[in-house]
Formats: sequence, structure tokens, C-alpha cells
Amino acid sequence: MRMKKFLSNPVNLIFGAIVFALLLYLIFGEKGLIQRAKLEVNLKKIKKEIETIQNENAILREKIHKLETDPEQIEKIAREKYGMAKEGEEVFIIKEK
Repeated sequence: MRMKKFLSNPVNLIFGAIVFALLLYLIFGEKGLIQRAKLEVNLKKIKKEIETIQNENAILREKIHKLETDPEQIEKIAREKYGMAKEGEEVFIIKEK
């Protein structure tokens, strides 16, 4: 009985429609709960990517440091990558068929 009386009043219907529209906007709107959840998932993914890249950068910085300070590292790369040798050494190149 009260519900019929409540629904028969146009002001109550308009108020109810406005509240319903606001709820829909809060849930499904551009800045709604669903969009927020998607953004949070995306944020976690990006933070993980940043962490991975930071770890890779730390490894690369260490390699750079070794190359700048450790002559053995430079010699190793010169031998392996460029086929260089010390004076008096002979280099043998084996070609695979």
C-alpha cells in the first residue's frame, strides 16, 4: 500500500529515476567502479613492467661498470666477439659445414 502511494507521486518517481541514473553512472560511467577496476589492473601490470625494466637496467649498469673497470672483461669480449688475440697467439677459425 505504501509503495503504491510512493510510486503514484511524480516527485518520488523523478527522484527515484535520478537516484537510479546516478547509480548507473557510478557503476558503469567513465569514472565508475568498473573503469576504476580496469585501471587498477592496468596499473599493477605497468608497475610489474617497471620493476622488470629496473632489474634489467641494474644488470646492464653492472655490465657497463665491469666493462669500464675490468680489463679481463674487455679482453674476453675482444676475443669472443671480434676474434682478437694477444701478441704471439694464433687464432684458428673453424668453419662449420
